[in-house]
Amino acid sequence: MGTTRRELLLVFAVILLVSLFLWWRFLPLPHLDLNFYTEPAYLLARYGTLAGPGSQYIDLTYQKGLYFYPPGYFLVLAAWIKVFGLSSDSLLGYTHAIHVAFLVALWVLLRRRYSCTVTTSALVLLAVFPAINHGRPDLTAALLSVAAWLALPARGELGRLLLSGFLVGATMLVSPAYGIGIASTLAAITFTDSSNPLAVRTRSFFIWAGTAGLVLAAVLSIVLSEQNAWTLAYVQFKSNVAIRGHELNTLPNLRTPFAWTFSIIPFLLVALVPAFVAVLFTWRNRQTALRSVSLAFLAGTAVWFALNKAQLLYEHHYLLVSKVVFLGVLCSLPKFPRWARPLPLLLLAAISFYKWKADFLYLGSPLRDDERKHAASTLTAGEIAVDSLYFARLYRPGRSLNYECYDLAYWPRYLTAIPQRFQDAMLSDLPRKPLEPSMLVVSAATVQRLGEPHFQNMQCTAAPPVGQRLKLLGRTWKLPADPYALVLCSATGHEAAVTASVR
Repeated sequence: MGTTRRELLLVFAVILLVSLFLWWRFLPLPHLDLNFYTEPAYLLARYGTLAGPGSQYIDLTYQKGLYFYPPGYFLVLAAWIKVFGLSSDSLLGYTHAIHVAFLVALWVLLRRRYSCTVTTSALVLLAVFPAINHGRPDLTAALLSVAAWLALPARGELGRLLLSGFLVGATMLVSPAYGIGIASTLAAITFTDSSNPLAVRTRSFFIWAGTAGLVLAAVLSIVLSEQNAWTLAYVQFKSNVAIRGHELNTLPNLRTPFAWTFSIIPFLLVALVPAFVAVLFTWRNRQTALRSVSLAFLAGTAVWFALNKAQLLYEHHYLLVSKVVFLGVLCSLPKFPRWARPLPLLLLAAISFYKWKADFLYLGSPLRDDERKHAASTLTAGEIAVDSLYFARLYRPGRSLNYECYDLAYWPRYLTAIPQRFQDAMLSDLPRKPLEPSMLVVSAATVQRLGEPHFQNMQCTAAPPVGQRLKLLGRTWKLPADPYALVLCSATGHEAAVTASVR
């Protein structure tokens, strides 16, 4: 059993039409990290410089904002911006293009490589579909992960090994967590393939892993050699790993009922526990695909959990490729009761749609018109901190800061993370605090996610719709009625220099 050309075209057409409809409705809403990841790509596309001055509050030099993250996503997005320009529609179009490609590639992996049934494959795509993180590298990394899995050869062909290794290296450059996760997954797939002798599997692994390592090292070397200094790059990266690693490699707040109901319990009961059971029942049958994908899923999950506990248990497992492939293979088993096959995937789809409900409850709202209206009625001056929903419209190179980075108060932790022996050399010609904005431009959606602006030297004025809640389907949701409504804040003493109006 495998996918046919007609079937593939039909799947592509359906997914494309749904994505075009969402793009037309200006959905999904931007993630809080959109400006953080988009600014370096935009500056690279426009000026040929990979930098992020808007992220001064997580930048050790207040001007580069690059070294804390590998450059893969910036390079890919910069190519898109170079062709289609910087606008809200262009950035949203990138997200949907990658999302469509990811779902189609996942369908091919399920149907062609593992002969999953049509119904099961469709339910897998339905369960994964809502996780459209607009503005983060997650979807790009998931697409590259699926492509690397598809390219991995069953018989050790050299060309496909090199291609798969290249794609794994690219995934690491886009997202270290997803990259290491897919590397662990494909390593498990390679070594559990009993159809090849151990010597062939070992040779394939070293070719594949060596290619991935070379791609990662080569691109990093080229990019970093074009920047200020290797010492700066090393200190920046090390400091970020220490701070973000402490934040992410800890267990999330386990007292939150929402986390247990919509993330942790479904992940354990619908995926992890069945994977352990599948390994126990298929341990002696080395020819079955279920054994291989179960071990691969457990291996990838173990690495994720070791490096990134918080994000894995909260939401990243929704895009964990090895998880959905395992569920597809499990629910396609002929011995699995026919009536029970769709239940795990339908449960995950329901949970997933509710978890990302904000990206679909606004389908009846003219969000594009709201964004245009609020942006046109806002006059800015001086240095502004702008949030992700308005980045594409109001960002000005060198005059804009990322509001989310400013609000989360990263800078004190980054300052203390710099080794003392580097502080004088790195910060000698710079002030000991990043640039203070004279104005904040904050959307209702960001206020709902992060809370009201709370800076003592700022006076804020909110548009009337900011406090209104979305009323739909006979209930009031904990979402703003108009996510693009604005809160405008100006620094005390700068009222004459800053003119802001909301009509």
